[in-house]
Amino acid sequence: KGQLAADPALDLIGIPERTADGQVMAEIAYNAVVATFDSMPKPRRRDPDAVAEAVRRAVRAAIAEHWRKKPMCRVHVLEV
Repeated sequence: KGQLAADPALDLIGIPERTADGQVMAEIAYNAVVATFDSMPKPRRRDPDAVAEAVRRAVRAAIAEHWRKKPMCRVHVLEV
């Protein structure tokens, strides 16, 4: 427990494909997911609600930093 079983699946709806300077928005979101999960203490990684909220906030912040709008974001955590 406490590890990603697979790569996160991202569905970016209503968000531009690229930033104004050409960065891929999906990569920005993906990197935010992985960095957030990796930085969480192992006991918190076992709490699906804590993981979902931390990832949701991180993705919104990462997208907002490049797009200047905070997107709606839904996170689904599947336990294995």
